[in-house]
Amino acid sequence: MHSDNPRSVLGHKRARLAVAFAAAASSLSTGAMAADGDGWTFNGGPYVWGAGIRGHVGHKSTGTQFIKSDFADIAKTVDMSVMLMGEARRGPYSVLADLMYIDTDTRNRLPGGAKLEVESKTASGFLGGGYTVLGDESRRLDVAGGVRVWYSGTTLTFHGGPLGGLSGSDNATWADAMAGLRGHYAVNDRFWLSSWGMAGAGQSREDWDLAALAGWEFLPGFSAVAGYRAMGVNYRHDGFVYDIVQKGPLLGISGRF
Repeated sequence: MHSDNPRSVLGHKRARLAVAFAAAASSLSTGAMAADGDGWTFNGGPYVWGAGIRGHVGHKSTGTQFIKSDFADIAKTVDMSVMLMGEARRGPYSVLADLMYIDTDTRNRLPGGAKLEVESKTASGFLGGGYTVLGDESRRLDVAGGVRVWYSGTTLTFHGGPLGGLSGSDNATWADAMAGLRGHYAVNDRFWLSSWGMAGAGQSREDWDLAALAGWEFLPGFSAVAGYRAMGVNYRHDGFVYDIVQKGPLLGISGRF
């Protein structure tokens, strides 16, 4: 689905900010997760991802623009962010879900003292499954796959300079098939390490996601998660461009029941 209105140019909002996909952490984080194979166990929770952003966004009416936003800019540019992730597991099987929504308003300086304002609303949802091919509940390697759906709506506005007053809006929705590996290693009863790498394509040219996490079960059934995540997507269609890489630290809480 695609639309074009005259109101903005550049487009994405940069720090797909905040919020950390402790999701997989939480899923992989099942360091103390009881998986007896007879029933389903569930874990997951909210996360914060402090991601900077770099790449290109554009509309048919405004052209493609380069944008960059660092971790330090997050507090000034993020209006709202909601991020959740969870996993259901039974024996070697798992069902995975991850949701992100970010609303940002950023400004980038252009040559000649002009500024480009980018208002962006981006949502992403992943639904998939996994299967353990090596190891056990405390030390395992899973193959995983699923579908990630994206929505991005941006408004680009030029302030000052020869393009001052030019504005345009556009939005797009697309879906990609993803596949990859997830690993989990329980250091002891309370500390664990996990990582994942997934890549794919579909309506976008490429879509990938990498992370390394560490967790500490500070209370029975509750873990604090910290790590680093990077993900990128390159979608181009009918003048709409969303070619962005996001990366930064993440923090989250995972609950198990």
